[in-house]
Amino acid sequence: MEDVKVTVVITPRDRYSGVIECIENLYKLTPEPFLLKVLDLEYPQKIKQQLVALLASKENAELIEMGLIIPIEAMRRVRDTITTPYVMFLDNDSNVTEGWLSPLLAVAETDANIAIVNPLTLEKAGVDIGAPLRNHLFTNEIKILSVEGSEYLIEEKHFRRALPEDIPKNVVPSEMFELHGVLFNTKILQEIELPQMVIREHIDIAIQLKKLGYKVFSQPNSVVIFDNLGTRMELDDMKFFFFRWNKTLTWQASRLFEQRWGYNFYAEQAMYHWVFRRRVFLYCRWLHIPISLSNQITRVFAKIKTTFKPVWDPLTDPVGDSVNFFSNREI
Repeated sequence: MEDVKVTVVITPRDRYSGVIECIENLYKLTPEPFLLKVLDLEYPQKIKQQLVALLASKENAELIEMGLIIPIEAMRRVRDTITTPYVMFLDNDSNVTEGWLSPLLAVAETDANIAIVNPLTLEKAGVDIGAPLRNHLFTNEIKILSVEGSEYLIEEKHFRRALPEDIPKNVVPSEMFELHGVLFNTKILQEIELPQMVIREHIDIAIQLKKLGYKVFSQPNSVVIFDNLGTRMELDDMKFFFFRWNKTLTWQASRLFEQRWGYNFYAEQAMYHWVFRRRVFLYCRWLHIPISLSNQITRVFAKIKTTFKPVWDPLTDPVGDSVNFFSNREI
């Protein structure tokens, strides 16, 4: 398969379920040749059996057992095994759409310094009230702001929650990416560090790429859709979610980022609160409570929690008070 340009790597990020649909959809909607590596981060036995059966007839696919580790560690272990010029990391609860690959490659192949090409990432309705599909990631940037004499970073997602029809259709530069689905130049991926983080890892990588002079682009004509935790989760799903979003690991990731770059994130406490809200929501969905009612219950529990332990958020408009990090600070 000398003409194969891309290896697709599928890994859990928040859950186990969804991987079978993800793989079947990938084969259905990808006419171009590709290699597939499915990373087994301790899938439950039932899903493991389905994976083995599904991949048995796929000559271009392999299942790689890695045990219960965080996603970035799985990426780090697999990256040196990639032999194709490009690698597409795809979360197992994300799905590609028709015509997804060619537009990404068309951008990536124009310049050897393009490290990453983002597809337009849409999210299904789930933990927030909104349209059936809306924007999760088109472009985003790293910004910086000062609070009480200290500097904090903040991430701004452009067109956040916009409807698909309202997203620009032209290819544009971006500063970051997210790992729901992203195309990497393999050679560049193998040059950079993949820090042991469960959060902020995409921002750490983005800063590394900028420092090295590499580029990130967003290609809105390639679309990936992820579930955004809206479907009902099984107990095994929650096992992985609670492992990956463990507060000790998230706190350690924040401290490692701060150690590496000298900045902490304005929204760190808000992120811990977000995890609390997700836990409540997922328990509700596990109990078969409808999404709308699950959201209401989550808001009630969140309100009770913040009454006794408010989230640190001293600014009325932190994004509006911030400026672009790369334009205003040296790295």
